[in-house]
Amino acid sequence: MQAIGPSRHEYRLKELPRLTYLFLGLLFISLGVVFAWQAWTQAHSAIVALMLVAFLLVPGFYMLALALRSRLVINGSRIAMRGAIRERSLDLSEVEGYRTVRMPGVSGLNSYTVLKLELKHCRGTITIQLWVDCDGLRAWLKQLPDLDVRDRQVLFTEIQQDQELGATSQDRLNALQRARRWNIVLTAAVITAAVVAVAAAGKLRLGAAVVLALTPILVLYLIKREPLLFAMDAWQKDPRTNLWPAALASGMGLTFTAIGRDFVSLTAFVPWIAAGSMAFILGFYLLGRKRPQSPGFHVVVPVLGVMYGFGLMPAFDTLLDHAKPQTYEVQVAGMHTTTDSNSTVYFLDFGPWGPFRDENSVTVSQDEYQRTHAGDEVCFAVHPGLVRVAWYERTACAAPQAWQSLPLK
Repeated sequence: MQAIGPSRHEYRLKELPRLTYLFLGLLFISLGVVFAWQAWTQAHSAIVALMLVAFLLVPGFYMLALALRSRLVINGSRIAMRGAIRERSLDLSEVEGYRTVRMPGVSGLNSYTVLKLELKHCRGTITIQLWVDCDGLRAWLKQLPDLDVRDRQVLFTEIQQDQELGATSQDRLNALQRARRWNIVLTAAVITAAVVAVAAAGKLRLGAAVVLALTPILVLYLIKREPLLFAMDAWQKDPRTNLWPAALASGMGLTFTAIGRDFVSLTAFVPWIAAGSMAFILGFYLLGRKRPQSPGFHVVVPVLGVMYGFGLMPAFDTLLDHAKPQTYEVQVAGMHTTTDSNSTVYFLDFGPWGPFRDENSVTVSQDEYQRTHAGDEVCFAVHPGLVRVAWYERTACAAPQAWQSLPLK
């Protein structure tokens, strides 16, 4: 802290976050310079160099500026927060109140807390990092209402007065406990359906996928039916129960169900993915437009919407495709592997065949990779897909494969 006058004080970031931002900023800048120079001089690719600058140098300079410039200034009734780029200042009389928001950690650090100062007349918010937490800030905040506590009390009052939730005030509060139990049951059921959709086959897999596809509709129904008991992203002090784990399990289950199939071209799904994601996002935003949402809501809903849209139609394109496939017998043109720090992935390489006009590869197990040789024949069944996005799978060939023949005596 630096005292500049009897009522003016400046507070910098605490030592640990400041050093962390300095280290990360210098690291990103160094990597950006090295990689961009290599791309420019060795690969002669200006586009790659510019991408590296955008993804490494820009964040690096931002974190460096954040470590060096960040200040919290308190001057009587005025407060100012200077970030990496700009500084925002306001008077106590302009602030409606404050909220406490938990944020994910940075570079292995634990999660941390920020303050959101909400301005009057819906003029936006100002974020204050609690890495500059100090006695001066706490004394300044004591003059403002905690909006989380206020909203929690408002919700409790609405619950206690809602006669549809029970005959007495205690019965209505007990409804909150029942809602939490129903949420646990729902989440467990959706997780089970996700496991079945990924691991099972046939009608069982289709039934589980249908459950996953209908889960967001059920979540929307519960929020609309009992808005005082259920929420998509209840904040820390919100008494309602969170339904986002069930929605997350449905999106992940559909996504992994789709990932388990090989498609000729995933780009053909882009319109379907966009439509599914927008339907998900608009549904929750239209339903929640009459209530103020936590900052996490605007992150959770778009992320879950994209995940749901990505998995929905690709999964049903394969599960509801009952058309007769076309079989191709393809010769193995070559083989290769890719290795990282954790595992090795094995590929069989093929020339153009069937729906593929260019060279292509498929992943196989290590055992099959070792039993296969260039020139062997491999068979594929190509399915047209429910929405005419073709997908394919390995199938048995009519003739024995080279690796299946007995050695000559």
